[in-house]
Amino acid sequence: MRTNGLMISYDDGMNHVLKPQCEKDSSYPVGNLMCLIFQGEILDNISRILKNSINYCPMSKDALTQDSIEEAERYILSALLYEDFYPAQRIAQGCFIRVMEHYRALDSQNMSGLLQEELQRVSEVNMPFNDIGFSNVGTFLRLCFNNYYVDLVNALSFFTALSAIFSGSADDREKVTFNELVGIFQDPDNVPGIELRSMLTASGRMNNFYVINSFLSLVMFEFSHLESADVLIRRCQNPDCRKFFTAKRSDAKYCSFPSPQNPVRLCRNFYPQLLHSKKVKENELDHLIKNTFGRLYNQKRRHPDRAAEVMKLIKKLQIEAESKKQEVLHNRMAKMDFETWLKRLTIAKGEDTYE
Repeated sequence: MRTNGLMISYDDGMNHVLKPQCEKDSSYPVGNLMCLIFQGEILDNISRILKNSINYCPMSKDALTQDSIEEAERYILSALLYEDFYPAQRIAQGCFIRVMEHYRALDSQNMSGLLQEELQRVSEVNMPFNDIGFSNVGTFLRLCFNNYYVDLVNALSFFTALSAIFSGSADDREKVTFNELVGIFQDPDNVPGIELRSMLTASGRMNNFYVINSFLSLVMFEFSHLESADVLIRRCQNPDCRKFFTAKRSDAKYCSFPSPQNPVRLCRNFYPQLLHSKKVKENELDHLIKNTFGRLYNQKRRHPDRAAEVMKLIKKLQIEAESKKQEVLHNRMAKMDFETWLKRLTIAKGEDTYE
């Protein structure tokens, strides 16, 4: 019997992703899988592969029969083998096949009722496909993709809202989304179930594992183990990143994803160094500004007859120095140009040269 979905065994804060016997299993600290899958380009890539596969399905016009559905399932499974991240590949395969299996088991009356509901949704909400139904393999696959998409959107929304709440970083919009989704997902009928299975090991022991075939169920599974594993959700304090990550320490600030400012380095390594270099640079600029003020006040003291002229320069420095400093810090102005601007804030050369 073919098992579709992500197979996970959980033990002492670790998720062990089970793979075929010829491949080595992989392990992830609890929470890491959802942070990897629901952030970045993985799901966009998978959904694009799936959608393109459906658009160019060679059996699209075939009549919808049990045999053609079986062939379509094999086609979908093979299409998703191109995703390198195995857990994401398996959960996407499982999610899509779960929808296909559910729909193929419906009788004609239930098919008709379901189709009316889905067509109504298409008319009210922007869905990936409009031409859906049970008329042939193509319309059937498009119907399945729409519902795969609904599960994915629900999972992404719930992951983001729940992570924001758990990390203490939720804004008003995320709090509203959280409250709305909690109200919906308290009904178990709105969350696909997780199957518990057992298998016999080579030593004769019985091991339990879970089969997860829904993105939303994966979010539920991960969050259900966070507290018992003493794991925290944090939001990266790199303002250009803001991804969620798991941590054991409450003072963790930066994630282990590639930094948007320098993708070859991780936020937790790169951004503290960036902050330090910015602080050093800011101190240098503040020192230049302070020296310029000192120079201008010296000019005012030495040339009382030109005090009004010097005061205009001081006023200009007070008004513009901070904004120009920020331009330098954000690489919109060269430091050399900033220094030149400061030097030009001086009265015309006379006996004293102050530049």
